[in-house]
Amino acid sequence: MNVETFEASVQYNDMVGSVSVDNADQSSISCWLDKKNLKESNERLFGIKVLSIEDNVSVVFLLITGENMDTLREKIDGGQVPLQVRRIKEEMPLPEFFSLFKRFNLTLSPNQNKHTTKGIEFKGILDGVKYQYED
Repeated sequence: MNVETFEASVQYNDMVGSVSVDNADQSSISCWLDKKNLKESNERLFGIKVLSIEDNVSVVFLLITGENMDTLREKIDGGQVPLQVRRIKEEMPLPEFFSLFKRFNLTLSPNQNKHTTKGIEFKGILDGVKYQYED
């Protein structure tokens, strides 16, 4: 049994940030998994990890059986971790990956490498910082 932490990390972590997406209306990730017969009817998608190397992406889908957002939050808050998930790994071209989303927004800034009680916290220097500019 393998245990991992759900966080983004690459070899040097020169830049770190966050991402937000809106699912595509007609071809959501869950629909894509269903079409490929990768997801059981009682499973729910609760996490995605993506590693891009050149023209393709390696996508890991984390599926959980019998949970909803409330019960999952209760487990996490109650310290019932690691969570038991089913992990599906798929390779796909970048255009196919981006077709799963209506909107995709990624932010990156230089890593500050903050040391915390949990170890090194990877946080971009601009995370959450307001900025102004002229057009």
